[in-house]
Amino acid sequence: MTTKHVVKLRQSKSFKKSPIHIALLTMALSSVNVYAAKVNETTDDAELENIVVTANRTQQDKFLALSAVNVISQQDIQAIQPLNITDLLDTVAGISVVNQGGAGQASSVFMRGTNSDHTLILVDGVRVGSATLGTTNFATMSIALVDRIEIVKGPRAALWGSDAIGGVIQIFTKRLSTGEGYVSAAAGSNGFWKTDAAIGLGTEQHSLTVSASVEESDGFSANIYEDDDDGYERKSLGIVGKSEFSDELSLHLVSRYEEGGSEYDPKYGGANEQEHENYSVKVAGNYQTDALFTEVSASTSKEEGATFISGDKSNASSIQTDRDQFTLLSQYSFSDKTSLTAGFDWYKEQVSGGDLDSWSEGVQTWDEDERTTRATYIQARHQIDQFLFEGALRRDDIDGIGSENTYNVSLGYQLDPNWLMSLNRGTGFKAPTFNDLYWPGSGNPELMPESVESTEFLVKRQFENGSLDWAVYKSDVENLIAWAPDDSGNWKPENIAKASIEGLEVSLSLNNEFLSHQIAVAYTRTEDKLTGEELLRRPKITANYILGYQWQDFNANAIVSYRGSSIDSGDVELDKYILVDFSVDYQVTNDLLVIAKINNLFDKDYQTSENYFTDGTNFQLAATYSF
Repeated sequence: MTTKHVVKLRQSKSFKKSPIHIALLTMALSSVNVYAAKVNETTDDAELENIVVTANRTQQDKFLALSAVNVISQQDIQAIQPLNITDLLDTVAGISVVNQGGAGQASSVFMRGTNSDHTLILVDGVRVGSATLGTTNFATMSIALVDRIEIVKGPRAALWGSDAIGGVIQIFTKRLSTGEGYVSAAAGSNGFWKTDAAIGLGTEQHSLTVSASVEESDGFSANIYEDDDDGYERKSLGIVGKSEFSDELSLHLVSRYEEGGSEYDPKYGGANEQEHENYSVKVAGNYQTDALFTEVSASTSKEEGATFISGDKSNASSIQTDRDQFTLLSQYSFSDKTSLTAGFDWYKEQVSGGDLDSWSEGVQTWDEDERTTRATYIQARHQIDQFLFEGALRRDDIDGIGSENTYNVSLGYQLDPNWLMSLNRGTGFKAPTFNDLYWPGSGNPELMPESVESTEFLVKRQFENGSLDWAVYKSDVENLIAWAPDDSGNWKPENIAKASIEGLEVSLSLNNEFLSHQIAVAYTRTEDKLTGEELLRRPKITANYILGYQWQDFNANAIVSYRGSSIDSGDVELDKYILVDFSVDYQVTNDLLVIAKINNLFDKDYQTSENYFTDGTNFQLAATYSF
C-alpha cells in the first residue's frame, strides 16, 4: 500500500445503516435481473451457455465475438470449489492474482499485465469499487451469489468507459427458475464454515430469485507483522426479479447486499480489523421486437469500509463511495448481418470521509468530493460473406478532468463455421482517483487519465467436443500515475510512468464421455519504460490445467496451477511454484450432492506478495440439497 492510500477515515461508532439501502431492498422484495443486456427468453439453456453480453453490451454468440472472451459457468464453479471470486479468475489465461493472506484479505487482479486498478468490474452492469482507491475489494463478494462471470480481455473503453484498460470483468447474480431452490452447508480447515440457500419464486410472467449466504473462518496469519490468526466473516443477500407485461415489454431488477469484516496485521501498528457494508440496486425496462432492442436502467450503489483496533468500534473510521448511474442503450438490427448500437451513460460518484489528514490542524477532506461523468457511444457491426466488421466510438466528459475519446476497431474472417480469426485495435483510459486528484496536501488536480493503445490478433476454433482460443497482443500504457517530488520537494502523484506489455494466451477445452480437460497458458512480458525493469508481481508464465473425470453419479477434478517467478518491491524475487488441488463430488440421490476438496495437496510453501503468507494443505466438505 502506497502512502497516498493510507487513509484515516471518518469517525463513527459503528457502520452507518443508511435508510436508502433498506428502502431499496424493500423495493426489491416487492418488485419483480437485469442480465445487463437483451436475452431472448425462448433461448434454451444449452444456447445460453454460448451467449455473452459483456463484449458488446448486447447479446452475442460467444464464438462470433471478435474480442477475447472467457466465461466461468456454474459447472466451472462446482469443479473449482473456490473460497473467493479471485480463485476463479486465477484460472483464466492472462489473469494473475496476488493474495495478501487468506480468503478474507486483500487481493489484486492483474489482467494482461496491466495494473490492478486497470480492470473495470461490473456486477450486473453496475460499476462497483472504491472511487478513492480505484480498486474493487473482491474479498467482500460471496461466491454463493454468483451465477456466472464473463471476462473480456483488452481495452473496452469505447463501450464501457473509464477503467477498462486491461479488460472488463462482469459478475452476474444467481437466478433460478420458479420452484427451484437449494440449501447448502460447508465446513473446513481454519475453522471455516458456510451456509447458503436460494429459491425461485413467482410465476412464468413474474419471477423472483432470492439467494443468501453466511460464511466465517478463523483464518491463518496473513503476514510477518503479527503471529496470529486473521479470520473473516461475510453475509450476503441477492435478489433478482423479472416481470413480463407483454411479448415486447419487461421490467427487470437485480440487487445485492453484503456486509462482513476481517482481521489483518498492520505493518506499523494501529487498526487491525476492518468491516464493510456494500449494496447495489438496478432497475431496468426492456423493449424488444424482432429488429429493435432498447433498455433504460437506473441504479444506485454504496461501498463502505471501516477500520478499528481489536474489536473496539467506538473509534472506528470509515470511508464511503456512493454512485448513482443511468443508462440508455438501443440496438437496431437491419438484418441478421448488420446492426447499430448507440447509448448514453451517466453516473455520479461521491466520496465521504472524516479527517483524512489528522496530523494537520482542522478537519482535512478531499478538495472535491463528487464528480459526474456523461458519455455517448455508438457501435456498428456488419458481415459481408466471411468478413466481419466491428467498430465503436465513445466520448466521456468527466467533471474536473475533461473529455476522453476512445475507439475499438475489429476485422474478422470466418474461414468456416468453426474457424474465426480477428485483428483488433483499441484504446482505453482510467480517470485519476479522488485520492490522486484531491487528497489534502498532496493531491494533484492537473493529472491526466492513464491511457492505453493495444493491438490483438485472435484465433478461435470450435469443434464438437471442445474449443481453442489463441491470442497475441501488444499494449502501450502511458501517463501512468506515480509519486514524484515537485519543484518545492513535496511528493505528489504525476503522469510520469510508461509501460510496454506483450503477451500470448492459449485456452483449450476438450470433453468426451468420461474426461474433460481445460488448459489455460499465458506468457506476459512487461517493461517499465522509465527503468527498463519488469513490472512488479507479474509472472511471465502462468498455466492452469483442470482435469475432470465423470462416471455415473461420481465426479473428480484435479487442478494443477503453475506460476513463474516475479519481482516484488525492493527487487525481491518471488519464486515460481506449482500447486495441486483435488476435489470429488457424489450425487447421493437426485436431490443430495456431497463434495470434498483438498487445496494445496502437497503443502507447497509459496508467496504471491512479499511478506504475506499463503495457506498450506487445507480441506473443505460440503453438502447441497436441491428441490
